[in-house]
Amino acid sequence: MKVVFIGGLTNGKIVYDYLKSNKYVDLGLVVTYPDDSNKPRHVCFPVGKNIFKSGKANIHLDEIKAFGPDLIIVSGWSELLLDELLLIPPLGVVGFHPSKLPFDRGRSVLAWQIEEGYSETALSMFYYNHIPDGGAIIGQEKISIKQNDYINDILDKIDDAFFSLMKAYFPLVRMGLAPRREQDLNVGNFRRLRTSKDSVINWDNDTDDIYNKVRAIAYPYPGAIGTIEGVEYKILKSKSIEFTLGCNEPSGTLIARLYDGSMVVKTRDGYLLVVDFVKIVEK
Repeated sequence: MKVVFIGGLTNGKIVYDYLKSNKYVDLGLVVTYPDDSNKPRHVCFPVGKNIFKSGKANIHLDEIKAFGPDLIIVSGWSELLLDELLLIPPLGVVGFHPSKLPFDRGRSVLAWQIEEGYSETALSMFYYNHIPDGGAIIGQEKISIKQNDYINDILDKIDDAFFSLMKAYFPLVRMGLAPRREQDLNVGNFRRLRTSKDSVINWDNDTDDIYNKVRAIAYPYPGAIGTIEGVEYKILKSKSIEFTLGCNEPSGTLIARLYDGSMVVKTRDGYLLVVDFVKIVEK
């Protein structure tokens, strides 16, 4: 069967490698990111005649039509695809989304989930339609979010789930026999793209809330931004601690600098140990 792959990042490479090694697949056209992309967890794809490293799929509509794929698979890709492109393959367009669809459709979903203290999410494999992340669900694999997991840990788990879902469902997709569980969008929700404002720490919040924000946008993402004694820091790792001093100080107060350089900062209900941080220098 003729397949077009659109995607990138580590999860996209997992899907690409699976398709490339599948004896039933003619992977005749690939759209991915440029080699110099600065996207988190970027992976360079091989160079080839029909591997387009433009970072945009819709501009290759004519090439995709000319190839005439039976199926399109999308992974590690945020661009919304044109309806005209979705109508090309008779077996449809299959994609992935890191949530328990129909919940948490949209953008930045893992960061929102971690910041809000989720203990579990999922990777959903689904058919594209005209509603972003709204198509029929093929399958889902649950993923635990432990209290000490940072975003990169969850992305590693997500990558494992990509391979599991491809192995379990691609043979059914190829034969046109995959499940199609329609989403009830009346009970779901949609997440907006996070902005730099969402990275700013409010020390008047509870310690757990601040800790969750830090781990939600740590490496490979930009990191949380906290102001301590008038200095802005990019905070990449922290933890809640018990501390007996400075209990009457206002939130945001630097209580102590420890021998290893880490800082103890007062929060609304306790203390946060800022372990890994970088001073932000104004240009």
